[in-house]
Amino acid sequence: MARIGRNQPCPCGSGKKYKKCCYKKNNISQILLANGFGKNLPKDIVITTNPQKEKMSEIFLEFAEPLIDKCEDDKTFYNALQICAIAWNSSFLSPEERNKLIDESFNKYINDNNEREIAKEILSKMLERKEKKFPNIKRMILDFEISYKDGQQHLNVISSTNE
Repeated sequence: MARIGRNQPCPCGSGKKYKKCCYKKNNISQILLANGFGKNLPKDIVITTNPQKEKMSEIFLEFAEPLIDKCEDDKTFYNALQICAIAWNSSFLSPEERNKLIDESFNKYINDNNEREIAKEILSKMLERKEKKFPNIKRMILDFEISYKDGQQHLNVISSTNE
């Protein structure tokens, strides 16, 4: 489904521009924040939508595709997205900072050495994917949420605006 530009005619048929009619009713960021999504973000952060940019949720799903294609249930899907978010965000760190963060996180949360090696390999492949396929996208993933509507999964992403 194509996104509606703020200056395009409102799809409700009122004849008004979308921004003067249904935009505020459909502003997903405001709806999500009202329902608690992004509640752990800093208090002074500004949440906004930018119709000129591709949605970060679409970019993130495309990035995560190799992992999420193998997911058999909701928990696995969520865990795959968490790994992808770590890989995506750690791509903005220096190699030294990245390795330190990964080692500390894995040592804290993964007890089995074999599982640590598998997780490191997955992260390494996802970091390569980020660098090869998404090198110009500099937005960090601040939070994400999976919601369900009419039996369909929807991914909502809050990202930084550092492009």
